[in-house]
Amino acid sequence: MFQDYLFFGVDTKVYYCYRMLHLSNLVEEAKNLHKLNTNRALLLSDALLGSVLLSSILDYEERINLRIHCGSDFTIGTETSFQAETRGYIECNESSTLVKDIDSGKILIPELHIRSMRSQRNKSSLFEGHSVAKTGSIEEALNEHLLSSYQMNTFLKLSSWVNESDGKLNAFGVIYQELPEIPEEISERLKDHIAALPSMKDLYLQNNDADILAKKLIPDETKGVKSINPKFVCTCSQERVESVLVSLPIDELTDIINKSEDLEMKCHYCNTSYIIPMNKITQIYASRNHTNANSSEMN
Repeated sequence: MFQDYLFFGVDTKVYYCYRMLHLSNLVEEAKNLHKLNTNRALLLSDALLGSVLLSSILDYEERINLRIHCGSDFTIGTETSFQAETRGYIECNESSTLVKDIDSGKILIPELHIRSMRSQRNKSSLFEGHSVAKTGSIEEALNEHLLSSYQMNTFLKLSSWVNESDGKLNAFGVIYQELPEIPEEISERLKDHIAALPSMKDLYLQNNDADILAKKLIPDETKGVKSINPKFVCTCSQERVESVLVSLPIDELTDIINKSEDLEMKCHYCNTSYIIPMNKITQIYASRNHTNANSSEMN
């Protein structure tokens, strides 16, 4: 299977940019890591495609977090840096009728809620966006989110599928973003071209050579800017896990203390287990109590 790539390009007159993404190896790795069945893995694959593509158009931001919900039945979470280092997970309510239908291949999702959080490099500020789409398609939901949350016209197309020859996941997609002062006729030609494209799966299966794909995706002469290789990277650590305890409500921390046993916490993204010893939990609890006491005295 070809190496994953994220290719950056722009039309020669610099009216719009595009990013072409092959992510098959990474989504197969995520499927195996989380031990997902095929239907759940395809949903996570589309979300990871969208996350990496969205991260590629962020000029001054460090990373993007996506949360894709369908009520309380399932949640897909992704996080991708501007260097295309990404991770993702899917959580399901196993007793839900919707989840059982998804597992059986009847993907009848009534609507998708999308929440995005974008963090700027070297700054603490966050940009947040939220949208609700009456669709079960992650591609359609993300396009509606882009329409409501981004200033410049931005469109994406995604496809995730199972390779018939080896049963592995394939994932391919593209994102387009119009640049300021694009002429109206160029904008209309680009939109017409995007609308006339076949699915990314069909386009990829016709010929998966990157140069040929790039020419088919774009209606004008283009030039390449750069190419990077996406990676599945998790940023979890013992310190980050312990910081979760610091932010817990004091009554929840008290319940943990009362159990008098070490606490095991697992990272959603990579399934790594961390053990927080009781003496560390006691230290955090004592520190929280001290802070609360000082706060009460000041009041």
